[in-house]
Amino acid sequence: MGNRHRITVRHLTNGGDNVEPEDFDPKNMNLENMPLQMLFHQVGHMHKHYFMQLLQQMNLKPGQAGILFVLNRYGELSQRELADRIGVKPPSVTVALQKMEKNQYIVRRPDECDQRITRIGITDKGKDCVSNMSQIVGQTEELLFCNMSSEELMLLRRLLLQMRDNILAVKGFDMSGIRKPPHMECEHDEF
Repeated sequence: MGNRHRITVRHLTNGGDNVEPEDFDPKNMNLENMPLQMLFHQVGHMHKHYFMQLLQQMNLKPGQAGILFVLNRYGELSQRELADRIGVKPPSVTVALQKMEKNQYIVRRPDECDQRITRIGITDKGKDCVSNMSQIVGQTEELLFCNMSSEELMLLRRLLLQMRDNILAVKGFDMSGIRKPPHMECEHDEF
């Protein structure tokens, strides 16, 4: 294996050895020496990976799940309106919509007023999927926060909000690359 594919986690593994990527096991890490930023990143990565595994059981990708949440919340939308809501360009959703239509999560129909526009709506199967995803989100949250008291959760929330505020307070911090989650309604441009 070439050097560019080798990772070194000497100070993080219990044995202090260099580890090849395929041999890396997050359960065998010396967490006492792990920098907080790395631990924070690892927990976020593990959470995302776990959630994606659950979505795969419903034959969905994260972007498709977002589309279903948006359609469930706002009703029928044109492809442009949908793309604007999820923060991508209209052609970017074309393949996702084809797969979702094939799986009967959405339906497409011509707009009644303008035949050039296709309206996209969620089916009953898609609504059931949103309901299942909402349950998965709740289960994932329970998993993440089990064995934590309500006081610890309040402290965690306060610390995360402070971290967020710290980043937002940096002069010149460019928010343009950060999208508002499609399911969130915000009164301000900041979220």
